[in-house]
Amino acid sequence: MRKLQIDRVKCFSPSTVNDMKGDTESNDKEVISSIDSTSYDNALGFLKEHNEVGDINHAKLVRKLDWIILPILCGVYLLQYLDKLLLNYAAAMGIKENLRGNQFANLSTIFYAAYIFGEPLVTYCLQKFPLGKTMGVFIVLWGVVVACHAATSTYAALMVVRTILGIFESSSAVGLIIISGLYYTKRQQVARMGIWSVMAGVGTIIGGLLSFGFQHINSTKFKSWQILFLVMGLITVAFGIFVFFFLPDNVHTCWFLNESERVYILENVVRVNQTGTKSSKFKRGQILELLLDKFTWFYVLLTLCSQIVTGAIGTFSVTITLSFGFNNYESALLQLPVGALIVIIIITTTQLVAKFGHHTLFLTSMFFPTIIGAIVLLISPNKIGNLLALYLLYSGSSCITLIYAWIGANTAGSSKKFMRTALIMIAFSVANIIGPQLFQAYSAPKYHPAKIVILVTQCLCVPLTLYIGWMLKRENRKRDRGQAQENVPDDVEFLDKTDIENRSFRYVY
Repeated sequence: MRKLQIDRVKCFSPSTVNDMKGDTESNDKEVISSIDSTSYDNALGFLKEHNEVGDINHAKLVRKLDWIILPILCGVYLLQYLDKLLLNYAAAMGIKENLRGNQFANLSTIFYAAYIFGEPLVTYCLQKFPLGKTMGVFIVLWGVVVACHAATSTYAALMVVRTILGIFESSSAVGLIIISGLYYTKRQQVARMGIWSVMAGVGTIIGGLLSFGFQHINSTKFKSWQILFLVMGLITVAFGIFVFFFLPDNVHTCWFLNESERVYILENVVRVNQTGTKSSKFKRGQILELLLDKFTWFYVLLTLCSQIVTGAIGTFSVTITLSFGFNNYESALLQLPVGALIVIIIITTTQLVAKFGHHTLFLTSMFFPTIIGAIVLLISPNKIGNLLALYLLYSGSSCITLIYAWIGANTAGSSKKFMRTALIMIAFSVANIIGPQLFQAYSAPKYHPAKIVILVTQCLCVPLTLYIGWMLKRENRKRDRGQAQENVPDDVEFLDKTDIENRSFRYVY
């Protein structure tokens, strides 16, 4: 394996050049030592001192990561999904008794409005401070807020706790996407994101069982939904403490990897991905590039259109099921197949993409079942037919996992990567604000306007996804043609360059 050539760096980002002092023709080694080390990838200093690696069994190392890193990521995603979904299940447990009109829908809306507000601030903290420890702190905080739901008895109090919960939970998806990109190749990332994303399905199953079980708890002091929130809040706090101490902050500081394994991952994963690990320096130039990058806004639009259905069924799936003629107990139990369906959809699509590629085509295929489901819901009077059609909606909803993987694989530069992920989560949140608001009280119990919007937005996703894939493929071909004329610096993968600055970067499509 080649040694790193970090003493002779031939080009820098504009912000780095402006920081240089003296003659630009001076020795490269002297220049690089005079520059703020935070301008580069945090792992660069480690590689400068440890540039040799012994024989490493790749499969064994990946299994080691899967047994330690992956379960933590799964736990984080499971709890964030379950904790925010508890409101949906509490609808069948009496939480709506003191709510009127659209107040229940507003509780979901305020959660995602707070998510949008908190996303840039939380993302900045995740980049600026140690990643694992920062994640642990946010998990503990949102666990406390979940437990506080048990003390609420009014609409105003519920609005307050949902707002705070949205701010703290906005850390979860961004952190998980970034962490997945640290340890796995682009193909492996898709598969692993699929594994932790299926916790949404597992959470749906667990939530349905918890709702069914807690409905049978009789207490003179607390209502069943209050006990549910209290128990889940305490579990989340305990898990957050565990994450604080055991989730590594970066590859080169990973506590369960030896020196050779760390170097191996940096050389054979990070270098190949060309997305770097993490730089703690927030770079405004990368944010400007992000805002001017055409791909950014197409990703945002795709996320927005595809996830309106998630906002709709995430809050109103139990309510919709009740409208079919099922009772409270049956509606809770009928969420169990939803969880299994989400698991099957996500695992199948992510594993296929990990094995065969063709990200664009597999992502596009996920929208067709939802389109069929929306049509059936609009025209079918049949109870069972409507239920099956509702289940089909989860195909388009589950596509967010492949969007996560697309963003993670196609974005380089720490500030750009963190903030693009934040923008995607903001778009996700906007969709989840729009979704519940489609179910206005005047349109109950059929909610035809909501079903029409779901149908239209899912139809729009098909040409939009195909167009993004075509643009990515065209950009790769353009770079292939111009590769011979490009002057690529040594170890460009660790200079915290963006995917636009690094012309040797290739996009996944």
